[in-house]
Amino acid sequence: MTDLQLYPAMGIPTFAVIVGLLMNVIHHSAVNARFDSVDARFNGVDARFNSVDARFDSVDARFNNLDGKFDTLTGKVIEVDNRVTRIEAKLGIS
Repeated sequence: MTDLQLYPAMGIPTFAVIVGLLMNVIHHSAVNARFDSVDARFNGVDARFNSVDARFDSVDARFNNLDGKFDTLTGKVIEVDNRVTRIEAKLGIS
C-alpha cells in the first residue's frame, strides 16, 4: 500500500468520525435547549401553584376569622337566651 492510498484510507474514516462527533455535540445542545425551555415552563407552573397556594392560605385565614366571630356570636346568643329564660322564670311566663 502506498502513501497515496494510506492517506484516504485513514483520512476518510477519521473525517467521518469527527463529523459524527460534531453532529452529536450539536444534537446534544439542541436537546439541552429543549430541556431548558421545558424547565422554564415548569418554573412558570410552579409560580402559578405558589400564587394559588397563597390565595388558599388567605381564604383559610378569613374562614378561621369568621369561625371565631361565629363562636363569639353563638356565645352572645346563648347569654341572651339564658337571660330571657331567667326573666321568664321570675315572671312565670314559660
